[in-house]
Amino acid sequence: MKNILIFIGLSCLVLMSQAQAVYQLNGVRISPENQALFEKIEVDYVSKVAQDAVNKGQLVNWALIKLDETIGEANTGYNYIFVNGFASIDAMNESTDWWSNTKAIIGVDPDILYRDLREASGIYYYQRQMEIAPTEAFEYIIMNFGHANDLEGYLKGEKAWMTYHKKNMSKTGLKAWGVGAKFLPVNANQTTNVMTWNAFQSKAEAMKVLANDVKGTSAWPETNLDEIMPDGWETIVLGQVLSATGPVQ
Repeated sequence: MKNILIFIGLSCLVLMSQAQAVYQLNGVRISPENQALFEKIEVDYVSKVAQDAVNKGQLVNWALIKLDETIGEANTGYNYIFVNGFASIDAMNESTDWWSNTKAIIGVDPDILYRDLREASGIYYYQRQMEIAPTEAFEYIIMNFGHANDLEGYLKGEKAWMTYHKKNMSKTGLKAWGVGAKFLPVNANQTTNVMTWNAFQSKAEAMKVLANDVKGTSAWPETNLDEIMPDGWETIVLGQVLSATGPVQ
């Protein structure tokens, strides 16, 4: 696949630098027999509607990520993730129907374009906390999800990791990185409240970082994240960016 240069300054997925930037992660489950049709609809058509929404300022970015079904639970849980980025919570609430302008953009009514192909779906809301914005092409994303018992302390620890990542990007192959804090939903079934995203040009680079098989990097920063996140990352997924919006056109 052609590398995708994603200026979603998120992530994953990387938002613009507004202090209150927010994003939705919409996980969906698509059965194998419907995946080709689903991808064609989203990549060939919905991406154009999303780009129109970016051009109008309704969205900051949109992306579709396909999770690697040979890893972990992608063969039973969500196997795609949509990323919808907004400049603020206000902007998000004012743009709930950005996806409905299909007739004007691509000549197809919404009720025809959006077919009910989803076996399962869930939407999770995050606020961007910090990032290393992308400056080079990338195609693969690692998303780490965990629970921090002290958000302020967690962010302090991640700032140390941001310094490490910036210093070692040429060795790890990292193209973008960021941190988000989840603010919805909040209930007993939602055990994670923070996430990071790490972007790479190739799947091999991403997997080497996960395996800690990278030579010549500096020492890991000293933090107390093991106390703040005693269970570590509860879920780690690797995905391929199938489609994404670009800058305002």
